[in-house]
Amino acid sequence: MNKEVLARRQTVLQRVAEHALELPVQASGFWFHADLRDNFYLAVHLFGYCAAGAPAWSEERRQRGEALAVTMLERVIALQDQDSASSMYGHWPLGLGTDPAAAKPHPLPVELMGCLLIFFYEKYGAALPVGLKSEMSMAILHMYQSSVYRHPLAAVNHHEAKHTALKLLLGHQFADEALMEEGLRCATGLLEHVRKHGFKEYGALPWHWHWIQAFTCVWEVVEQAAARNLAEELLGLLWGIRADYYLKGSWVGALSRNWPHDVPKDTNTLHDWIQFGDFGEPNVFPRVEGAALYGYEVPEAVRERAAAPAEPREVKRRIGFAGYGGEAEAVAHTYAYVAPGFAAGGVWERREEFDNEQLRWEVSLPLTSGAAAQGVNRLYFFHPGKKYKAGDDRHASPYGEVLLHKDTAMQLWVLPEEAADAANELVGVLPKGEWSFDGSSAYGRLGSEVFAAVHLLGTLQAEELGDRIRLTSSVLEGRNAVVVEVWSAEDAAALGAADAASFREAAGRKKPVWEISEHGTKVLYETKRGDRLELTMNGRPQAGEPAAPGGGAELLRSINGAPITWDDYPIS
Repeated sequence: MNKEVLARRQTVLQRVAEHALELPVQASGFWFHADLRDNFYLAVHLFGYCAAGAPAWSEERRQRGEALAVTMLERVIALQDQDSASSMYGHWPLGLGTDPAAAKPHPLPVELMGCLLIFFYEKYGAALPVGLKSEMSMAILHMYQSSVYRHPLAAVNHHEAKHTALKLLLGHQFADEALMEEGLRCATGLLEHVRKHGFKEYGALPWHWHWIQAFTCVWEVVEQAAARNLAEELLGLLWGIRADYYLKGSWVGALSRNWPHDVPKDTNTLHDWIQFGDFGEPNVFPRVEGAALYGYEVPEAVRERAAAPAEPREVKRRIGFAGYGGEAEAVAHTYAYVAPGFAAGGVWERREEFDNEQLRWEVSLPLTSGAAAQGVNRLYFFHPGKKYKAGDDRHASPYGEVLLHKDTAMQLWVLPEEAADAANELVGVLPKGEWSFDGSSAYGRLGSEVFAAVHLLGTLQAEELGDRIRLTSSVLEGRNAVVVEVWSAEDAAALGAADAASFREAAGRKKPVWEISEHGTKVLYETKRGDRLELTMNGRPQAGEPAAPGGGAELLRSINGAPITWDDYPIS
């Protein structure tokens, strides 16, 4: 066992336990009403630390912590629907409202919480008080007797991953060979589908961790060799993907579902810190879930794969969007350029998502950077769409086309004429640093290792906030565009720039060329390497249609005169 991983796991366990013990308990007896699961996740960590002797606490504090954890777990378990005649038999509520006892059951909590409940029961059963142990045993029996996990593979998503894990865990728990076989078929199906089509929930951070945690529970609990081997294969694949898009705590490249704790700053970092430990100890816990309870360790090869590269590397993937057993109806191509001090990249195609949570492209800084210490660690622009609210820099509109090349990202927005109610400005997020602004350009030094130049077609307005710099730029006559290029300190030195002022002077000589007419909009940019990038939209797209082919406009993208192709984007 890796002693450093074990030490970090113990540190997180203690920190979460201390956080739980210090939280005020509401009159209802719960810490949280917004999400029942958060009460369970903190309570199992608090109990786990106390059961391990709570070495940093006095005995009085340990006993108080254990009593609180037991009471909280009893309250959570009591809210399960245990009426076998109910349509929600086996489920728990999600939101508790003002009267937790009257809260209605919801299909989501049982998924990951059910896996963790079985795992926790197996790991700490001998230390549980008799009453709580009996209540947990009955709750697991009610899950088994219900239909909460009896869902076939269809979408191949995080829900089905957790249902599959529950089949294996419950099959093991109750020696149900038929259920175990069903779970094995589903797990094999998930693995084969991802290998054939790619992982469709790319960069979906809560859900990627849910896949990992669900199958970690299987790996930890289920004794059957076939099931444990399958779980290990899935974990190897999932952690391998994580390592490819990892840079010292940051998840780099495109995100298919981004939540406020992931964008514009990576804060859901407990799993990363425990396994990799190459950035500072996390001090916030937005999604504790089962982070510090598992014994699984990533293979050394995965840890090496996640290490910051000595030289920049490109990560390219093709993803097919297919239902289980079907062929891909659409594809996406993701790209990441990972350098020692930063990463840039995104996805070439837009995907319509729940709440429009896809982030098409971004520049990421490692959590070790000086800029990340001051605030956010992502730089990106977007055109606000449905669900957007000022202050929540997510939820992009369906408009805009991208060109991604090494440490440069370009996006061009040409809005359909019928999109009269679309937002009239772009929103940009810049990490803290030494920034200066010049009409439609911004030049920044981000910590000691990275410089960035931002160029917009329209003029920009900057506002410094507590953790970021927020830019806006008006969409005029339905058009705007942005070009972002990043320099390492070595790149900047080669350009003759050693500080923010000299970088602005040098990078300011390399602005894009904008060609605008009634027929089209073209963006031309020559990178620091001399690569010529061109992004053109002829005509205007129609609402709800792609730019090309077959849409309402013609989209042209080229690098050094050659059209963009994705021949070297493998499914992997």
